[in-house]
Amino acid sequence: MPTVAAIRRYPVKAMGGESVDIAQVDERGLVGDRWFAVVDEDGRFATGKDSRRFRRHDEIFDYTALTTVTGGVVVRSGEHAWPVGDPALDAHLGDRMGAAVRVLP
Repeated sequence: MPTVAAIRRYPVKAMGGESVDIAQVDERGLVGDRWFAVVDEDGRFATGKDSRRFRRHDEIFDYTALTTVTGGVVVRSGEHAWPVGDPALDAHLGDRMGAAVRVLP
């Protein structure tokens, strides 16, 4: 019989995620998993690969996304943290990636 050893959730696609002790599952998968993505002006998602849907931005791997106790999502890098939806987060990510990007649902 299979045993669940760990559950990890990734609130923002391609960013580091979080360990959770319990998770809800709906028709889309783990609730809160990949609810957000970093999207460029062409509508392509920032990831570690390049295709029609994805644009390679390895800088995204320097960030971790965590769910807050109030249900929001915070993005961290080193000692810095921004809530998803904060224009300063989009500006910071854009500077790091060298392209205009936004964190979108």
